Amino acid sequence: MRIGAVLLTGMLCAWIYADRLIEIPTGRIVYPERVRLEAGIFADKPEEERIWLNWRVIDTLELQLSRSATEGRRIETAGIAYNLYPEIPGYTPGISVGIGDLWNRTETGRYGYLALSYGLPALGKTPLDRDLRIHLGYRTGREEGLFVGFDVPLTNQISILAEHTGNNINGAIVWHPRPSLELRASLVRDRTVWSILISVGE
Repeated sequence: MRIGAVLLTGMLCAWIYADRLIEIPTGRIVYPERVRLEAGIFADKPEEERIWLNWRVIDTLELQLSRSATEGRRIETAGIAYNLYPEIPGYTPGISVGIGDLWNRTETGRYGYLALSYGLPALGKTPLDRDLRIHLGYRTGREEGLFVGFDVPLTNQISILAEHTGNNINGAIVWHPRPSLELRASLVRDRTVWSILISVGE
């Protein structure tokens, strides 16, 4: 299957952006997992792919390698994030700074950012295992400006993601069949993307 080939390619070529919501960076880094891989294809053109691999090198430092193949072009680049303060849900936000597109190869170019993420327990008649999270920040570069995003759990297995990158509005429906596995149906820059996300722990 195409998605299997994408996953294999990502594992082979990517060992190296803070943890992302959909496209925006967040104030968190991959934790408690050590590695997180996301591979996806565009619904209208399955031959076009998106791959990210996040690797938490140490407790406060994360590297990412990304690869995209769209409109006949393959772009590979990297990013780095440093977690200034860890998120404590319900008490304090996580704060990270980073640099995206280190190799300056994408249309948006190299940029720096400051991102905050704040988690709130999803309480109610049936409290959920997953927290509701708000993400916001500021980025420099060609698309300089504020960004904001939300991660809203509906059940322990289903959540909705929404974000404004400063230029685009993206959204996703996420199914969590297992803690280490996510299946996503996303609308990214007006295009549908199907993706799978796998996390590997310590």
